[in-house]
Amino acid sequence: MNMKELTIHNQKNKDIITFSLPAKKAYFLSFTLLSVAILILFFLYTTQKTSLHTTTSTLLNPALIVIEKKNRIIDFQELREYLTNTYEQREDYMVSIYFEYLPTGANIAVNKDEKIWPASLIKIPVAMSVMKKVQDKKWQIENELVILDEDKDSEYGVLYKEPTGTTLTIQTFLEKTLIDSDNTAHFVLLRNLDGGELEDVYVHLGLDDVIETLKKSPKKETEADNRITAKRYSIFFRSLYNATYLDQEHSELFLEILKQAPRDLLGNGIPKEIPFVHKTGVRIDEAVRADSGIVYAHGRPYIITVMIQKKKGALDEKEVGLLFEDISRKIYHYVTRDN
Repeated sequence: MNMKELTIHNQKNKDIITFSLPAKKAYFLSFTLLSVAILILFFLYTTQKTSLHTTTSTLLNPALIVIEKKNRIIDFQELREYLTNTYEQREDYMVSIYFEYLPTGANIAVNKDEKIWPASLIKIPVAMSVMKKVQDKKWQIENELVILDEDKDSEYGVLYKEPTGTTLTIQTFLEKTLIDSDNTAHFVLLRNLDGGELEDVYVHLGLDDVIETLKKSPKKETEADNRITAKRYSIFFRSLYNATYLDQEHSELFLEILKQAPRDLLGNGIPKEIPFVHKTGVRIDEAVRADSGIVYAHGRPYIITVMIQKKKGALDEKEVGLLFEDISRKIYHYVTRDN
């Protein structure tokens, strides 16, 4: 048999131990040791490379890991030019637009410094205050509140027809406020909040100046000077989307309620199969129409807020509706054009 000798030196006893292994086994052992050494070197190299890559990536938005590259749109110049050229200096209407592409934060603002009456959009922060009380377990959403004479308002909604003393659950009042824009439901919720609870929403979201103006007004909250820009109003929906004021559970519940609102105004420019969560508002005496919400385009969600005020005379509902539809459709098609 062909043998190969392996010699081991015993340093202590100065003896030499010699034994023999078959040649094939010796070659196999050498090959195995070499392979292990190569694997160790490869592991060390790749670990070092990965470590360097990871260290660099910690400075980037973690969302980039889950956002597909095709959805990282950064060039909105063509859309910006259209919206600016079409709506910035109209003779008939003041149009304030804010668009924000949520995956990257890229945004467009038209007439960004123009403050306009938000009308029933103001019901969003009040409802957020109520939901915060539910979240903090100060209230249960099944708890009941009572309708008083002072709450009744016949301008929008039907709850004013209910007898004084009628009790309904907090969830019902929230749904009536957010879906039907019922003024009576809104005033019931508002009456049951203390000033600090409503103020907390504005302060938390950096809208201190707006709440300060409201606090100085002697008028009913919906009649107070609560004018705001479309860009700043969008903070409410960004907060709901990112769950930065309400927690995830209650932000989701809030948005699910809003999802049931009628799809008018901006909703007319979005395909019906695309989820759209929004709140509309109208103030006839100020000739204002407003709409704000989140469009959940496939992998490309965005916030859109549009406030339109007639410069002279009354609103033409059909004409204004076409403006909302055009703005919404142009934005939707731009965002999804290569998706």
